[in-house]
Amino acid sequence: MFFNFLIIFGFKQMVNQENIESFIEELKNKGFTCFSNLSLSKFRIISQSGFGIILKRDNPIFGGSIQDCSFLHFSPEILLKPVSREQIQNIIIASRTNKIPITFAAGKTGLSGGFANPFVVVDLECLKSLETSYNINKNENWVEIDQKFLVSDLIRKVPMDTNDKFIFPVQPSSAFKLPVRVGGLIATNASGVTSGKLGAIEDWIESMEILNPKGEFVKITENDPYFPKIVGGNGRHGLILNAKIKLASNPENLRYKLLYGSNLEDIFTGLQAIQDKEIFPLIAEFILSINPLKGLFGQLFSKNQKEPARWAILLKGSEDILENFEKTAKESSEFDTKNLNLDEFKVYLEERASMALQTISSKESRDSDFVLYPGFEDILISPLKLLSAFEEINKVLAEMSFNQIVIGYGHINFRKGQGILMHLRVPVSIEDLYTNKHAILRKVSHTIAKTIVMLQSKLDVLTKAEHSPGIIYPWMEHYKIKDLTLWKNEMDQGYAFYNPHFELYSFLCSKFGISLKNPLNESDSRKILEEMFFLYYSGNDKGFVPN
Repeated sequence: MFFNFLIIFGFKQMVNQENIESFIEELKNKGFTCFSNLSLSKFRIISQSGFGIILKRDNPIFGGSIQDCSFLHFSPEILLKPVSREQIQNIIIASRTNKIPITFAAGKTGLSGGFANPFVVVDLECLKSLETSYNINKNENWVEIDQKFLVSDLIRKVPMDTNDKFIFPVQPSSAFKLPVRVGGLIATNASGVTSGKLGAIEDWIESMEILNPKGEFVKITENDPYFPKIVGGNGRHGLILNAKIKLASNPENLRYKLLYGSNLEDIFTGLQAIQDKEIFPLIAEFILSINPLKGLFGQLFSKNQKEPARWAILLKGSEDILENFEKTAKESSEFDTKNLNLDEFKVYLEERASMALQTISSKESRDSDFVLYPGFEDILISPLKLLSAFEEINKVLAEMSFNQIVIGYGHINFRKGQGILMHLRVPVSIEDLYTNKHAILRKVSHTIAKTIVMLQSKLDVLTKAEHSPGIIYPWMEHYKIKDLTLWKNEMDQGYAFYNPHFELYSFLCSKFGISLKNPLNESDSRKILEEMFFLYYSGNDKGFVPN
């Protein structure tokens, strides 16, 4: 515990307090207003969040600006809410001048703690970069949108505004429930339920405007060499302000089908053949279970084997593609099918989401007795390896005395045939978390670190294939490019923002005697990943030690 105190305290000293004060003064001179003692009656959320110095201008009401869906949080010293292009430019220039680690938050729907930062968080929810946030061109089939625009509104508006001729091509399932915004969609290169046929957002961007780390407004096209550093760059090389995105034709005469059966090995052999043959329905979602499926899926029985279903696949696409999908799968697997209408398809899709991430319990309990911790939650893998991965992950959970996972779910033919994307999280007893939080968070961190390294070493699988890598971004880059001092060079030269995750990662490496220039071994990877997760999980409670 004392060691963690020293790490936190030492990390905090990496940013000079004089630089922070200079940063504040520079923004105050640019017209920002500084609040340090906010009354509970006026600013309830801010007061409860325990912020220190908060700079803001215009809108006095702050929302949930310091937490996403990951449990990986720090309370920042400074929270900024710009509303104009000039304000965000001033923030970026001041952060570079004073070497302040800076992160950006908008929808707050991430699962990786991407904007967790003990120093400065910029909330983009109110930032307006275009006069009109939504501009659609029906003749050239594109839409120009502000970074803050909700993806759920795009999914709804585009068909309405084009008489059902076009759809927005990228439709993350989370966008139907959470405020996913366009800026985050691009920064993480997200895809969604249509990715098997339509791919990720990178396949649809014509151009975008960014603000680079030097504070310059820059237009980037899809052919620009800087493009891959921005799309999927997690905001490290530039802040996305707005984008022009192509629209996808709305397929006609779509069919809906449910496939289900009991033999897991045979169906994933069939799915490997489907991937190899590049058979891509518009939507292909799966759910699998160690035990017989429950709920609506529990009412499905094999006509031949009289066994309850242990897997199910939901398909949406043209009739010929669905027939080809079914025919190919049946070459290696026996299963039954059920034709659906649109309403039935939606009901089964919702049922799949509600059943996801159930756990095996050693005692009588309900799934609501657990909180689900992300960390290795989206695993991109070939169909033939999927069951092995599921088994290996449950072995780690059992070794760490966590309940095993019963159900996995995800996307088939992820991003035009890259593999299957399976979603899993660590099930943690709420009772245990309440009674011994510090020890449980340490065990969760150890389990996630062990699982991430196991997936890579045994199955050659890097996690976070869909979501932002967030806090483990430096580790992933260190693992891939070997020499992480390249990150520092980019920050010093103004090609990347000063990044708090890199600062903490490099600080831990120095404490553990790990070189940023040399390749990582498995032991060092587990050690540093565990410490990263633990510091962020526990940082939400105790915050950083004040000077």
